[in-house]
Amino acid sequence: MKIVITGGAGFIGQRVARRLPDDELVAVDILEPQTHTDIDADRERFPGQVIEKDVCEPETWASLDRPDLIIHLAAETGTAQSMYQTERYRRVNVDGTSLAAESALTWGCPVIMTSSRAVYGCGRWRLPDGTIAYGTPSSPDAVPEDSRESDDHCPVSVYGETKSEGEHILAEIADRVPVTIYRPQNVIGPGQALHNPYTGVLAAWLAMLKEDRPITVYGDGTQTRDFIHVDDLARMIVWSVKNPPELGSPQILNAGSGVRTTLTELAQYCIDGAPVRREAGITHVDVVRAGDIDHACADMSLSKGLGVPQPSWSTPDAVKDFIVAGWDKPGAKASAWDDALDELSQHGMTSNSQEDR
Repeated sequence: MKIVITGGAGFIGQRVARRLPDDELVAVDILEPQTHTDIDADRERFPGQVIEKDVCEPETWASLDRPDLIIHLAAETGTAQSMYQTERYRRVNVDGTSLAAESALTWGCPVIMTSSRAVYGCGRWRLPDGTIAYGTPSSPDAVPEDSRESDDHCPVSVYGETKSEGEHILAEIADRVPVTIYRPQNVIGPGQALHNPYTGVLAAWLAMLKEDRPITVYGDGTQTRDFIHVDDLARMIVWSVKNPPELGSPQILNAGSGVRTTLTELAQYCIDGAPVRREAGITHVDVVRAGDIDHACADMSLSKGLGVPQPSWSTPDAVKDFIVAGWDKPGAKASAWDDALDELSQHGMTSNSQEDR
């Protein structure tokens, strides 16, 4: 089978490709320096052809030979950055997805896309009277619940909005070609861009650990997240390669561990997983970034019922795998996250917990 993987030379694409040894793979990837520090190495690591082109250009798609499947991974993923680089995020996440959908129709081939848990925004809440609400809860006594695929879209960032729009674009073609959409939670593991301050908190904390700086947690650390190892996500995507849905509606699936981890717990996992013992500890800073949410976790019941491979990595082990793999690699500098926070502040994208109320 011939498969086009957009963003294929990236973090997730490389892991998916390794699990498809019998297929003809073509990565279409702009090889953006913000996510690729060693472009030549990433190109060579991909087990197939790498075409360095922009998925947002119609000419890119027109130049490709017809595949049997599109795996659409190309995306801009920085939640806070999306709030002031709106056009960039819309171009890649909406326009690029629109071209992928048009090409899928032209070729008559299935599409698998990674969306994001960001479409849920603040997520699903159970109110004191037992009813369910979505988005920002109206009661301080509301309890967060795991997000389900049928939940309302309530994005609180431009990134989340663009991912929601991308889902709607693909839903429009699901009656003509099979469409699968994954909503990953926080994806972690070796191969993540260590120099990119917009890819996630773990790369920042790795840099702080290496420099023997205290791990900086924004807020009080009680916020919760759901983490999935990149290998577990890759296994799920490959399952969908071999199990396309029927025509009609898109098959939408959460991708997470289904386990809530507080940010303070996560920071401790980083410290415990470091190959060199550090004594700097954890410090909390009263900062709220635009697009930040308090809680996120996936309900995995639907995918489990369908027979999709469920995550095998525990969060502590996944964090340790990332920390150990990145410890001796260049790129992680704590100053990059300091600079990114300064940049967000200059754009009015930060506040403190009192201002945010």
